[in-house]
Amino acid sequence: MSSRINDARIKKTVQNAAIRIKVEYKPPGKEIKFPWRSPRSTYRIFVAESLLVRTRAEAVARVFPILIEKYPNIHALAKSNERDLAEILKSLGLPQRQALLKRGAQFIVEHNRGRVPKTIAELLKVPGLGRYSATAIASFAFKSAEVPADVNILRFLSRLTGLPMTHATKGSRNLWDLLPLLSSLEGGPKSERLLDFSRLVCAPRVPNCGLCPLQRLCFFYLTAAK
Repeated sequence: MSSRINDARIKKTVQNAAIRIKVEYKPPGKEIKFPWRSPRSTYRIFVAESLLVRTRAEAVARVFPILIEKYPNIHALAKSNERDLAEILKSLGLPQRQALLKRGAQFIVEHNRGRVPKTIAELLKVPGLGRYSATAIASFAFKSAEVPADVNILRFLSRLTGLPMTHATKGSRNLWDLLPLLSSLEGGPKSERLLDFSRLVCAPRVPNCGLCPLQRLCFFYLTAAK
């Protein structure tokens, strides 16, 4: 397969899968209510997505309320004591995280009047934000239709289509090329719904195929799971 997806059948499968997830997927009872989703604000989403890089959502959920209580807005975070910030975030690992989070907050205060940027291009200028984080913030805070290249979504696409994950977390160029077909602009679900589906149903180690509305479309279910 070339680095560009030209297979119309694969594209159609992805589009049909996106529509079915939007219409038919029902979250299982074990779904976790993450604290950055309610109450929702651009600041809370910025903090959450900055912390979620290479970190499980459940781990971030444990420290998020503590951080928000101490630093309730972007200005407080920009003025934070790095040692105090590090103490709150120490269970997440990645020691440089607190410095990047503070630098990101300072940049937003100094260059954007304390308002989290709305576009992916502007978000990418903020220290500590990569392509995934910027896309996630634009999607969840400002309703951008671009789909974040989350590892769970890339793994779901790999299982659905049979295209390999050539990198354990970054997927492959082929899989990235398919991401726009999952977009709400193509009739697909909102990105948060897609993330929940890929995390809870198309789970990392043992997918819950019995809960999946895509069995007749899925390469993994039709072949590898048999």
